[in-house]
Amino acid sequence: MEVLDKMYTEKDLLGKGGKFLVLTVLETNIFCRERFSEEQRMIASSAEDFAKEQLKPVSDKLNNVLDEELTRKIFREVGELGFLGVDVPEKFGGLELDKTTASIVVDCLSSGESASIMVSISAHTGIAMLPIIWYGNDKQKEKYLPKMASGEFIGCFALTEPGAGSDVLAATTKAELNEDKTHYILNGQKIYITNGSWADVCIVFAMVNGKYTAFIVEKDYEGFVIGGEEKKLGIKGSSTATLFFENCKVPVENLLGEVGQGGPIAFNVLYPGRYKLGVTTCAGAKYIIKGALDFAFDREQFSRSVSNFDMIKNKFANMVTKSWESDSINYMTTGAIDEAIQKLNKNSDNYYDGVQKIIEDHSIEASISKILGSETLAYTVDEGLQIMGGAGFIEEYPMAGAYRDERINRIFEGTNEINRMIIGGYVLKKSILEEIPIRMCIQERNDIWVPSNDLEGAFKEYFEVIEFCRSLLLSIINHLILEYGQDLKNEQWILEPFADLIISFSIIDIGFKRLYGLEGSDHKKNTETVFKLSLANHFYEIRKNAELILEYKPNDDIEEKIQQSLKELKYKPNRIKYKQDIVDDLYKYKKYYLD
Repeated sequence: MEVLDKMYTEKDLLGKGGKFLVLTVLETNIFCRERFSEEQRMIASSAEDFAKEQLKPVSDKLNNVLDEELTRKIFREVGELGFLGVDVPEKFGGLELDKTTASIVVDCLSSGESASIMVSISAHTGIAMLPIIWYGNDKQKEKYLPKMASGEFIGCFALTEPGAGSDVLAATTKAELNEDKTHYILNGQKIYITNGSWADVCIVFAMVNGKYTAFIVEKDYEGFVIGGEEKKLGIKGSSTATLFFENCKVPVENLLGEVGQGGPIAFNVLYPGRYKLGVTTCAGAKYIIKGALDFAFDREQFSRSVSNFDMIKNKFANMVTKSWESDSINYMTTGAIDEAIQKLNKNSDNYYDGVQKIIEDHSIEASISKILGSETLAYTVDEGLQIMGGAGFIEEYPMAGAYRDERINRIFEGTNEINRMIIGGYVLKKSILEEIPIRMCIQERNDIWVPSNDLEGAFKEYFEVIEFCRSLLLSIINHLILEYGQDLKNEQWILEPFADLIISFSIIDIGFKRLYGLEGSDHKKNTETVFKLSLANHFYEIRKNAELILEYKPNDDIEEKIQQSLKELKYKPNRIKYKQDIVDDLYKYKKYYLD
């Protein structure tokens, strides 16, 4: 094994999204919850206290009954704490927190165990407020943001139409300027709008002379008609309504941004929604683990606690590991974004343009965060219900409602299929345009798949396994670029396993970097136990997805190097032993214990 002669450094890639693909644990540090500042921990404590004292006692009602009065009360209370204004500039009544701290707020508010209220709050603070923060003029900000930050106004985001879901530019809603040029006359329909029937302020998208455009529409405007509430599978306590615009008169001063700017507005505000959804769903998974644990310890079958059965232990080990993986990705993502934003001049007129570009540049990480969080919660709820047996199927217990509520998360903020396409597409783009040195890294590793290192013991083995996986992934990237070029984005049979390969690699790479940063910490032992299972699981997943791609598009050279490297590695994990160790820790704490 040889040392790679690198032609780039971490400094060269500061603030770049996707840099985890090329930088080893010896070359970079990542942000994780173990690095929260004292201020961040204080804010977390405040949010969690509110959730437990104010949200949890009414969670049954919030989750199952449409109650506008109660929802508005909660909004005002959350607003008083400043948590609705996490992204709002101080001069407009907000806190303007960094992206990590803003994510910590939604993470801790999720401990109130009300998916419905979190959906309502997240839609309000994210996709309803960010368009005004980023694209509104000062008059629009002065008029709407203070009331939205205080909870006096509730906001919504009206994008989806009967014929335009993921393909938003297929919209048929239209707006025409009247003869007096005082109002846009809006006609059309929007469906599945979160907060739709409660919203005082609505961000609406329409075609103006064939150009996709955004508007701020108030509920009292003439011609704005709210349809009935949708009867949904889950999140029954949140409003989801159809909105009709029947010659709706929108003052010209409520044009948001410029005519034709609707596309960037719509897409850019969805990016932060993805990593925030990753945070809330991961938080939900942790509370599901606690609920399933409590039941398993209390329930007896065959004269012993359900928790003593090995198949149940297996489920818990997997639930803990997946939650830890999701958490690692979430805060790595926000930390990387914050690191880049810190380089911007906050007083610049183009500050928010810079913020948007940075967040978009981390689209790979944001999409991974969303996919992992939503699929972790889905897995955890499913296994949690199974652990509870028949009780899990009964409405008296919380698991049945959670089972319904979680399902929407794989559709929110772009379906997980769309997000997998984003991951593959952005990796391709960054490689071809050389935004990060993927191709350079491929060239460096052409003959050296497992570079040497000075690490000792188990860390040396972890490093070598991960670097083998990195070399395999990079070789697959190069192979697919040579085979398809930019046409790869149309090859969905390939894109899905390709995206899953990238996701699996991000998990082990970021997980190792998180663990490596804990050297000397009391937390390290518990973390390493979980990491070992994560590494083993995704080592096999990476090989599986690589093999699937190579079955479809063979490459003898890559296959030969896989076999050669596997002989050098001699990696023989013991996944059952790792799971046993994880469960020993879990049963000692009787809750998710890695925060």
